[in-house]
Amino acid sequence: MRLTVVGCAGSVPGPDSAGSCYLVEQDGHRVLLDVGTGAVGPLQRHCDPAALDAVLISHAHADHCSDLSPIAYVRDRVKAAPLDVYGPANLRDELNWRHPAPQFTFHDLPSEPPRLGSLRVTVAAVEHGMESYAFRVDDTLCYTGDTAPCESLDKLAQGCEVLLAEGAGFDDTGVPRHLTAGDAGRLAARAGAKLLILTHLRSWLDHGRLLAEAAQHAGCPVILAHPNLRLQL
Repeated sequence: MRLTVVGCAGSVPGPDSAGSCYLVEQDGHRVLLDVGTGAVGPLQRHCDPAALDAVLISHAHADHCSDLSPIAYVRDRVKAAPLDVYGPANLRDELNWRHPAPQFTFHDLPSEPPRLGSLRVTVAAVEHGMESYAFRVDDTLCYTGDTAPCESLDKLAQGCEVLLAEGAGFDDTGVPRHLTAGDAGRLAARAGAKLLILTHLRSWLDHGRLLAEAAQHAGCPVILAHPNLRLQL
């Protein structure tokens, strides 16, 4: 399995990164975890949007789903088959006011996504003040999306090799309905993860401090996500 960070900015795109978007590839299959604001441009360095097999959307905030619209445009231009999109039940309504989307086949979570090629995906509802999900891909990767600490996320992450977790702020100030960097580190420790990748990085925060706070608790190596980061998992 290969993971590519396409975008990792939190809340709004930063000067150096699009919104959340992560490409997972295995045995010729290509799946996106989220496709946030501005992600389709840099995505094309790594994958033709018309060649995607599925997109999993954690929740219907723009920094996680808004670039479904340009994917629809690209796929319509080349007459690609409808793309399977898994996400919250309100996703199609959020999208349709921007761009009619016959280019997509929507599947409402929390129904379990089928095996996507050779990739097995498990879903957990998490706490973000709206319908939101975290994803586990095989036994290898767990992606938190946006969430406060919660029991369902702990259960999903247990035993994962790589934890891709938001670090939206610091413990001393807290971030409502989000994980702080410290929360991400503690989650990694409870899960027994072998690597923590800190993401959803807000451009106005001190990323070095985020890294240090997560590392204080994680009990495993911690790295910051950045665009074009590629890892063979």
